[in-house]
Amino acid sequence: MSSPRHATTALALAALLGGAAVAGAPQASARTTAAAAPDGTASAKAAPSCWAIKQAHPGSADGVYWLQTPKLVAPQQFYCDMTTDGGGWVLIGRGREGWTFHYPGQRTAGNVRNTPTGTAAFAPAALPGDTVNALLNGTRVDDLADGVRLRRAANAAGTSWQEMRWKFKNRDDWSWTFDANPSHPLSSVVVNGTAYAGGNTRDWNNNNGSRRVFTYEWQSHGWQKGFSYGAGQTGGSTGSTSYLWQKGTEGSPIPFTQVFIRPKITSASYPAVPDAGASASTVTPLVSNQTTPLPWGVTGVMGTGTGEEFLEVQALSVLNDTIYVGGRFRYVQQGASGTKKEQPYLAAFDVKTGEWRPSFLPKLDGQVWDIQPLGDKIIIAGEFTNVDGEPNTTGMAALDPATGKVVPGWRTTFTRASGLAVKVKALDVQGGWLYVGGAFNHVSGGNPLSSKIWSVMAARVRVSDGRPDDTWTPRFDLPVVDVDASEKGDRVYFGGYFENVNDKPANSFAVISTAAPAALVPGLGTWTPSTPTANRDYRQSVLEYGDGVWMGGSQHDFQLYTRDDLTKVSGHITKKGGDIQASVVKDGIVYGSCHCPEFVFNGASSWENPVGWSNAHQIVWIGAWDAETGEYLPNFAPSIDSRLGDGPWAMTTDDNGCLWFGGDMNRGSWNSATGSYQWMGGFGRLCSTDSKAPSTPSGLRLAGTTGGNQLAWSAASDDSGSVKYEVLRGDRVIATTTGTSYTDATAPGAVKYWVRAVDDAGNRSASTAALPVEGTTTTANLLAKNATWKWRYDGTNPGASWTAPSFDDSAWSAGPGEFGYGDGDEATLLPAGTTPRHTTAYFRTTLKVADPAAYRNLLIDLVRDDGAVVYVNGTEIGRANLPEGTITPDTTALVGYSTNAEERTPVRFTVPADVLVAGNNTIAVEMHQYDRWSADLSFALTVDATLR
Repeated sequence: MSSPRHATTALALAALLGGAAVAGAPQASARTTAAAAPDGTASAKAAPSCWAIKQAHPGSADGVYWLQTPKLVAPQQFYCDMTTDGGGWVLIGRGREGWTFHYPGQRTAGNVRNTPTGTAAFAPAALPGDTVNALLNGTRVDDLADGVRLRRAANAAGTSWQEMRWKFKNRDDWSWTFDANPSHPLSSVVVNGTAYAGGNTRDWNNNNGSRRVFTYEWQSHGWQKGFSYGAGQTGGSTGSTSYLWQKGTEGSPIPFTQVFIRPKITSASYPAVPDAGASASTVTPLVSNQTTPLPWGVTGVMGTGTGEEFLEVQALSVLNDTIYVGGRFRYVQQGASGTKKEQPYLAAFDVKTGEWRPSFLPKLDGQVWDIQPLGDKIIIAGEFTNVDGEPNTTGMAALDPATGKVVPGWRTTFTRASGLAVKVKALDVQGGWLYVGGAFNHVSGGNPLSSKIWSVMAARVRVSDGRPDDTWTPRFDLPVVDVDASEKGDRVYFGGYFENVNDKPANSFAVISTAAPAALVPGLGTWTPSTPTANRDYRQSVLEYGDGVWMGGSQHDFQLYTRDDLTKVSGHITKKGGDIQASVVKDGIVYGSCHCPEFVFNGASSWENPVGWSNAHQIVWIGAWDAETGEYLPNFAPSIDSRLGDGPWAMTTDDNGCLWFGGDMNRGSWNSATGSYQWMGGFGRLCSTDSKAPSTPSGLRLAGTTGGNQLAWSAASDDSGSVKYEVLRGDRVIATTTGTSYTDATAPGAVKYWVRAVDDAGNRSASTAALPVEGTTTTANLLAKNATWKWRYDGTNPGASWTAPSFDDSAWSAGPGEFGYGDGDEATLLPAGTTPRHTTAYFRTTLKVADPAAYRNLLIDLVRDDGAVVYVNGTEIGRANLPEGTITPDTTALVGYSTNAEERTPVRFTVPADVLVAGNNTIAVEMHQYDRWSADLSFALTVDATLR
């Protein structure tokens, strides 16, 4: 090798190989340079903040810089204001009217950094909350010494500006919900250098003129959000060049505004990457925010009335390839204006295609509240008095899942005192029992039908035939709304309107033992309602997951408690609207639905005025929480809407990765192809996003040193079909590339590299093992390109031991490198023969080393056309362009190289020198063609070693 990075010291080489010293040989020298503070001008020079760049490089001008923190992981570009008030500000959002204040951000990060101001920046763009938190790198929002900076245009021409600083109070991580009500509190506000008392981000109103800022949507503004001035500010219009916007003559214009933060992070420590490589990491497995279109829905409502009793969908359940939809609907309907068929209360649809199943035609006389699959049947519960006119099907029936006919021999029927309507509202299965909750007093069932059993508002019946258990008879004083039977088999959770169970206090929530006679489980604490108002603390949803219990209902709360003693873990209040109506677990995430299209206050426990909350985030009819910790996951904000504002009252999941939801839902996500929102008939689905890591790149190698360390690797694969690669050096990412090579021109000396794949969703593969590169360290050449090798290319299998030092290769041919045919540059010409040619050629040579401990690493450069495996003393140390697993004489290369550059560029394997032994070492290589009609074959190999 002629590169100065691999210069050979003649004295050292002679001594180490056991030869004579060469008089007058130059001595190796080491050069060290103090690392300069990163200036953010390249990804490998990313700084931890704009502030750090300004402090280390005071002359830095306003512009785009590379930033990186341990939480940001990979370097990204941001716009830095390096002028105002000492500089060091990072721009996180900008725009005029039309801010959404959504946690996932608005438009793209490129919009924010590349168009920071000017009329082209009027359409709002904001960084995702995750990115802002990563820039903070653990700094609390209320610990920002300079607060959050708003730079607002002060006139229509954009020639005058107002500087405002918001200093937050009691705010941990980032949220964009400046318009929340109640809003984020401010401890102080500074306007153009003058300090004022605090207030809140929804409406800070010092004077109702140029110092006022309100962020909420306003009807007179056409429901547009922004950082509005007060009524005393003038000059606004809808003009495309006006920095002050107003819809008409309403006043209070919305100015073009930039939002900055200034985290003063000057250094960062990154977690060490093991030599064996970093583990894979995946994103939180949330379902998509975008609905998957469905061709059919349910419409119309049977009867007249309002409220939760008069919604299209109240029940969803999946059995095999069918989803069953129950409620108070009247029709099944194809599309927004298509075919409409009358089929009240219960219908079935294909779970994959969403097509209606017209063969499933049960006839009911009342609405369905719940559906429970039981293998070869479905159990429905509701307010009906019969199904298909069959006797003893009041409130519950077992149906054939294909036809909807009542299953013979399976019966359960309910009655209620004083002529009140039976309402069976909730079902769940545990072991051989089906647990039931609702509004009833007596139950009978089985075949033959049992006598009536007094079991008030709750019961359990046999899965096999519907016969009630007369030894397990709890007594609730008011109706049950939801039931969840523990997977652990010992208890059942009930939520509803009740105040007493078995004549003992149990305020809206009860935990009952599965052992007869259905006693309350002892030793549990009491849950805490969100309001002291009597009869406004009812529970509508109960759910056990792992060692926790989730419950929700009125007033507007969703709470997590420990299973063992009912200690509260977390609480959340939704507002405006908000009673939690249903919950389900998928992939370790709890989804809770509600009539809540605005905000959720996390850490709050009281309503109507939440206090003690850690953050406020957007919630859109359905929220997502970490099922174990109770942490709210603000990246989930589905694009859906509700006809009357009642939201989803039922949810379930299927085996295809989808979350189904139903209620009075009438609108799905935006369809860019049609330029309209997706129609939704009562129910919809949100399917899984990608949370699977790509495969690991392979074959990381040093391909050369011209212009820097030239890295190359073999591609990874991913289900999404698209990946990029992160190059790590010294335990942090220095570059991201879409190709399979990268040249590091900034390496400080001896370094280690890793490479991993990242897909579009942010899932990261495991990384390669470390590739040590010695930089300017002196190397010794141990094996030259023209060394003599024994070779064999005759189509025979040399046997399993051919790579071992003890193998007898005395009958093999011998010659100097390079080897091959078809290119004209071979020192030893192999017999090409006629096609089809032999797939594999075998090569062996001996390398004599006096003292292996004198070397640190071997640098093995391999010319291969097409694929090869390299062995040292019988152990594989690397392969190129060949599949994983066992290699046989018939194994072909993965790809065929067609260009001279591909065939002649060496592949480098860097391996520890401890693979060598003192004395003779055997190097063995097997070369594999891509196909047996190939016109050429090439093999050459050199071995250098870095000196200790």
